[in-house]
Amino acid sequence: MRLQEKTIHAIQILRHLHKHQDMHKIASIAESVGITAALATRIVVRLKGVGHIVSTLEGRQKHYTLGTPAAEINIYDVVFAMEGEPCTTHHCPKIGDGCEASEHCKTHSFLKTLQSNMVEDMLGTSIADLV
Repeated sequence: MRLQEKTIHAIQILRHLHKHQDMHKIASIAESVGITAALATRIVVRLKGVGHIVSTLEGRQKHYTLGTPAAEINIYDVVFAMEGEPCTTHHCPKIGDGCEASEHCKTHSFLKTLQSNMVEDMLGTSIADLV
C-alpha cells in the first residue's frame, strides 16, 4: 500500500492544527506544510466534508481548526476521507473463479493478515499520537 501525497499532506495539516490549537488561515496552513494554498484548500474542504474532521469559522476570510479532538481522529479516518477504503492488499484474481486453494492458501492468508494489521495500526494511531 502506498499513501497518496495528498493523504500525507492531510496528516501534516491535522498535526499542525492540533499542535497550534487556534484558528488558522489557509495561507498559514499551507506554508507550515510546504504546499500551495490551493492544494491545502482542497484537502481541508475534503476533511471538513467527511466526518467534520476540520471546522471552519466563516467570515471575511475563512479560518480553520480541528472539528474533532486530535485524539479521536485516527489515521484510518484520514486515509478514508482522502482516498476511500484503504488497504486492499489481499485481492486475489483467482478467488471467485473457483480457486480450490482459497480456503487454505498461505499467500491469501498472509495478505489478509497484512491488511488486517495495517488497518489495526491505522485505527490505533491518532493525530495526537503523531505530535
